Amino acid sequence: MTETPGVKAIMSEEDLKQFKQSIPLKRIGQSIDIANLVVFLASDESSYITGECIVVDGGLTIQ
Repeated sequence: MTETPGVKAIMSEEDLKQFKQSIPLKRIGQSIDIANLVVFLASDESSYITGECIVVDGGLTIQ
């Protein structure tokens, strides 16, 4: 989950607080987290990466 106006519109502050506790990094993703991945993938630093699904979720799926 990424904290956006849409997410804030459908989730209460208490729901967001509870959800944060289920994420290993204990925070909701921010737009900058997604942007940083996009910048990396658009750079030469990622030139050997092909056909991958990269999950940006603060560790939620590794539990």
